[in-house]
Amino acid sequence: MSVRTFRQLLPLYLACYALWLALAALAVWLLFALRPVVFGLAIWLRLNPWQVRALDNFSFVTFGLAWLVGILLLEHSLRQGVEKRQLWHRAARVFVAEVVALGLCYGLQLLLE
Repeated sequence: MSVRTFRQLLPLYLACYALWLALAALAVWLLFALRPVVFGLAIWLRLNPWQVRALDNFSFVTFGLAWLVGILLLEHSLRQGVEKRQLWHRAARVFVAEVVALGLCYGLQLLLE
């Protein structure tokens, strides 16, 4: 296996971090799409107003922490993808997972209305 030069790796690392930012932003969108779903589920379960508010706040903080851990793991995975020549495959897999999750969120929102 030949050693790749700096000129070959620089565009890949720039793409890696651009993809990381784009996927992290899409995950933030997912985070805000999850909140109404959790709220709707709490109402559907007929929780009292105190429980609904507590569940809403707790879930948002929990999802935010999961997002933070997720973007750190995503950055590592994409960086390793550059080294292993799998950057585009890894980014596409995460993109598809986020789009499917967003679709599920919006589908659940329609069902809960």
